[in-house]
Amino acid sequence: VLLVLYSRTVEKPQKSEEVYKLEKTILDEIAFDNTLRENVIIENYSGLNSFVSERVPSGMNFTLKICPIEDVCSLGISKEVYATERTVSSTLQVYNPKKLVIFMWSER
Repeated sequence: VLLVLYSRTVEKPQKSEEVYKLEKTILDEIAFDNTLRENVIIENYSGLNSFVSERVPSGMNFTLKICPIEDVCSLGISKEVYATERTVSSTLQVYNPKKLVIFMWSER
């Protein structure tokens, strides 16, 4: 008697890949929207937080940080945190480059 077992598994994307892709998408949307880009330049977190909170899935927390482009932005929490950054350099009226960093982590 010959018994052959064949198992085929479909690999699901890693959670980290999904989170980084979401972070990049959010940062791209901010960079291409004039109002949101201006909020980064003038460091107005309220409009940015509202925009991001609509896009972050339930079960995830996020924090935004706006830093000078030469600084290292850190969050300082001891969890598995996913971070992606984007440089936002100007609006039509102001040249004041900033680094926008989005940090995301699971609520669990």
